Order: sequence, then C-alpha cells, then structure tokens
Amino acid sequence: MKKLKFVSLMIAALFMGFGFTSCEEDDSILTSGEDEEVELNIAEGDNSAVTTIYVSDLEPGATSADVTVNFTSADSKMRRLYMTQNIAGAGYEKYELEIDGLDTKGDGSIDLSSGEGYDFTFTIPFPVLSGMTEGTVEYQLWATSGRGDYRDVENSLVSGPGKVIIDYGGTNPATSPVKEYTAKILAAPLADGSSETFISLIDGELYRIDQGEEYAAYWDFGYYYGASGDIANHGPSLASTSTYEETFQVNAGTSIVDVDGIAGTSDLNNCFFALSTMSATEFDAIETTNDLEVIATPTGQSINSLEINDVIEFEDNYGNKGVIKVVDIVGTYELGDYIELDIKVQ
Repeated sequence: MKKLKFVSLMIAALFMGFGFTSCEEDDSILTSGEDEEVELNIAEGDNSAVTTIYVSDLEPGATSADVTVNFTSADSKMRRLYMTQNIAGAGYEKYELEIDGLDTKGDGSIDLSSGEGYDFTFTIPFPVLSGMTEGTVEYQLWATSGRGDYRDVENSLVSGPGKVIIDYGGTNPATSPVKEYTAKILAAPLADGSSETFISLIDGELYRIDQGEEYAAYWDFGYYYGASGDIANHGPSLASTSTYEETFQVNAGTSIVDVDGIAGTSDLNNCFFALSTMSATEFDAIETTNDLEVIATPTGQSINSLEINDVIEFEDNYGNKGVIKVVDIVGTYELGDYIELDIKVQ
C-alpha cells in the first residue's frame, strides 16, 4: 500500500498527521513507499467493522489516538467520507475533523474526489476527551458515492459504516440529556430564499433556502406567517421542509417560495407536529431523552395560529421526538419579522 499525499489542500493536514493512502496514483498526488498498518478495514456492503481503543492503554496525558482505517469498494466510487460521534450513549451527532487545509464539502463531509475512488486509507486522530472519566465515545465512519446524510447512513452508501470506539472504562449513563437549542430565531421567509427560515435539529443551526442542495439534508422545518388568501387564518406557522412550498401558498398551486427550485432538490425532510397540552413550566422541566418518549407520533406536517408560550410536540424525519416552546413572535411577514423558539429533542 502506498501512502498518497494530496499536494495542495491536503498539505496542512498531512503535517498534523492526517494521512491519506490509496492503491493507485494520479497527477494530483505524490507517493512514497511507506506501508500502513491498517487497524480497521471497512468494505463495500460490510457494516460490522469495529476497533476499540482503551484509554487506559494510552500514554498518560494523551490527547488523541491515531487509527488507520482502510476503505474499499468493488463497484462504486467513493466520493465522500462521513463521520458521526456518540458520547456516552447520548446518540450519534455530526462530527467534523478540525484540521487546517482539509478538503471538505459544504455539509462537512470529507471530499474524496482527488483519489481514484475504490481504495483509500486514512490515519485519523480521534480525540481523548479531557473531561470524560468513564463510558465510551463511538465514531461511525462511512463512504458515499455522493451527497449523503449524517442522520441516514444508507443515503448514497458505498462502504461501511465502521466503528471506532474510545473506551474510558466503566459504563455509560442509563439516561441521556436532551439536546437543547434556545433563542432560535427563524426569520419570516423572503421569496428569493435568502432569509434564515429553516432550522436543523441535528445541531440547532439556521439555514437559508438559497444555500442549496449541499445543506438540504439538514433542514427539518421552517417558519412562515399566513395573512392573506388561502392562508389568511394561518398566522404564525411551522411546516416541514418537504411540505413547506405547498403549505405556504396564498393561492392554491402558486408557490410563494420555490423551495425545490431554489434548493435544487425535492429530496427534503418530513417533520410532524401537534399542539401539546404541556405547559411552559412542564417544558422547562424536561431534561432527559426518556422524558420525551411519552410523545405520540403526530400526523400533521404543519401547525398554525401559534401563540407565545405554546408548546408543540414533534417527531422528525429520523424518528427523534421533541418539544418546541414559542418564546416570541415579532411582526408578520415583513423583512425583519420572526418567531423565536426554544427546542428540546432526543
């Protein structure tokens, strides 16, 4: 196996110990004769590959553990590498390597297009978390043929997923805390898609529709204010990304915001809502993911006539349950108008 170095964008990453290898070479890479000792082999159609690193076996004070991972595919070219992190059993979250010069796509996945596509080896530094004394941190790694989805491993999957487990000893907690996103301000939509109107439940980030297809898998729901025509009685409303365009129509069949066209894709997330009987005080008391299991799956993909202190129950496209509290509503549908939300989700 030859070690390959991506000359331009990868040069800084290589100095920090993140190596890429492949079995073939092209004009964009340099080669050396170094052999890699592979610790994890992830093949096309195989999701069983796993390796465990015990923190007790590392040098005292170690801040990371390097693992050499080989990805192979027989039929499909690998274009991107995705990674997720699961700390103490709390659930998998998007994980991005923070390495200067690393060639990444807009959604944070690693761009593999500089290689030949069928065989890659990566030496990846996995962090040792200084504040963690027991339990595990699990990393999932998988390669895709194109744009994938951090919350849906099967999307464009070629190889994997494989796992790297960092074991701190002991056990994970019996319950996990909810993810909390506070003071999230969703803007009233602009027809050109330039307003931060959609939110992602994976990280609480706000997104503009005109950011396009690269980010579409992140969008879970959006905000609009219905004040005229067919939606005159909607008022402050939330709608799933997949139904947003047809729900937000003053006249049936006439889109106000062409979500599919601006985003460049119709592959958008569902999200289901229902008004809760829960009070704002009960919302504030929710702390663990188990507290949200009592929520029954709602059936509607939009909810209207929202008021301050309303609590909304929801289930996202990936089966995660949660609650939303309406904190504030400013204006209607003009530039600068918005809804402010607090969100708790599994």
